[in-house]
Amino acid sequence: MAKNGYSRKGFWGETIHYDSNGKKIGESRPSFWGGVDHFDSNGKKTGHSQQSFFGGMNHYDSRGNKTGYSQKGFWGQTNHYDNHGNKTGESTPSFWGGTNYRGTGSS
Repeated sequence: MAKNGYSRKGFWGETIHYDSNGKKIGESRPSFWGGVDHFDSNGKKTGHSQQSFFGGMNHYDSRGNKTGYSQKGFWGQTNHYDNHGNKTGESTPSFWGGTNYRGTGSS
């Protein structure tokens, strides 16, 4: 994901992702099989996320390789980690709806 940006819900239930300049960088849609499918700005599938056994989300690339996970933090934010457990950023609820993303700069 971009180092900074935001996401907003779309009309059809999708979540549209933007970089910090407001340029659309992709979207996520609920999957038929559960979880969420992720697409780049051209509509190419880039991966998917699935609920983990412990309540967070596991993230996978387009080939099914696990790339990281996300889980709720103590203060209500969602913390994002790579597959080695290194924090890559966090998402917080936006005043205008949706979420704001701030990367740590390590990804």
